[in-house]
This record gives sequence, structure tokens and C-alpha cells, in this order.
Amino acid sequence: MKSQLIVCMVLILATLAYPAFAGCGKWVIRDNTDFLKDPIFDDAVASSTGSSATVNPDGTAKAENETVENSEISAVAKKKAPTIDLAGKWKVSLEKSQAEQNIIDLILIQTGDRLQGYGTLFEGGFDSPATATGSITDDGISLDVKLIQQKKDYRLDMALVRSELEGSYELYDMEKLAENGNATASRSGS
Repeated sequence: MKSQLIVCMVLILATLAYPAFAGCGKWVIRDNTDFLKDPIFDDAVASSTGSSATVNPDGTAKAENETVENSEISAVAKKKAPTIDLAGKWKVSLEKSQAEQNIIDLILIQTGDRLQGYGTLFEGGFDSPATATGSITDDGISLDVKLIQQKKDYRLDMALVRSELEGSYELYDMEKLAENGNATASRSGS
């Protein structure tokens, strides 16, 4: 019995100490993959060189009638960046009724028209960590706040009014609508 225990321990230690054979730390060269193929980049190069160039060799811009538009590049260029900057610390107030109110402190990170972030929901004397994702459109801001420890999601639809965000929220508990109400958000002090 003692020898079996020793052999078992040696096998376990050998397994833990021996490097994995799953290819960890090894480079695998594949001849059927070209990581440098990027159609958007290739189109941008094509629009800046040759007959479709938008710039003369001396660096001056060609007249509009001299250029050939590429549909993908013109679509990307026409897509405007959001005019509002929502990055930073926010305090979101969720009002179910006049007497009941929950607070979410969020830190939002903005990349173009996309939002993501993290924070804390304060509810009934307890706090719960939360993550947030969302987007900015011409109509307003939509934000999905998920509580990490619970299966609850707050879906907020708000618009910028003066320097605050105002709108409504819906709380989904286990993917079923549990409550809704008004939501307001204002920037928090540093």
C-alpha cells in the first residue's frame, strides 16, 4: 500500500512538472494563411496610388472629378464619429418609484460609437460589481449593465439632455422583465 502511494505521488509530480505536449510555446507555421491580407488596407493603398489616387505625386489633392471613389472607403469616411464624449465616471440613478432608488457608479470607456465599462450597483445597503456595454446613436445612448454575481441585467435607454443623461431602464432577472423605471446619469467628481 505504501509503495503504491509513493508511485502514485511520483506519477502526479512527474505529470505536473513535465511540459505539456499540446504545442505550448511552439510556433506553428502554416502555409495556407496570410496574416497580411487586409482588404480595407489594400483598398486604401489602391485609392492612394495609381489611377485611383486622391493625391498628386507632389502631395496636393486631386480635383474631385479626377478621383475614383471606392464604395467601402467612402462609406467608412462618411460614417461620422459621435459628437458626444461619454468616457469617464458616471453616477446612474435608477428610480423605481419616488421612495425607491438604486445607484450605479460606472466608469465608461468610449471607442467611437461603442461603450464599455465597469462599476458597482448600490442596492439596499449592499454593493454588487457590474460590467457595462453599449452604443451611441443619433437617437441616444443604449447601455446594458450586467451584475456579475447575480443573473440581473439593467438595460438603459437614455438621451443627452444638457450635461446629463435621462431616460428609462428595464431590469431583467433571469432574462424576465422584473421592473422598470426612470434613469438619470450625471458625471461623478474625480
